[in-house]
Amino acid sequence: MRRFPFVPGSHFIDAIEVTACLAFVVAGFVFYGACNGGDSLILFGVAVAFLGALLYRTGAWATIIPFALITLTLIAGGWYGASVAGCSP
Repeated sequence: MRRFPFVPGSHFIDAIEVTACLAFVVAGFVFYGACNGGDSLILFGVAVAFLGALLYRTGAWATIIPFALITLTLIAGGWYGASVAGCSP
């Protein structure tokens, strides 16, 4: 049983989150060779963030901390890889 009231457009928002997650994964594979792989890691981190948000919205509240740590690790690693390759300002 859900603790919060049902929002009529919530399935539409879930569909947008799934589509965005898949789009960022595909974009990460497209930019795999750019900036020492840093750009793809950042895009994968954003995809994991969308997946974590989707799971949190559907009631899997215990997954928010692991997904936040994975997102932080991917984005920080991607930023480091891109800065070592000379792509960051």
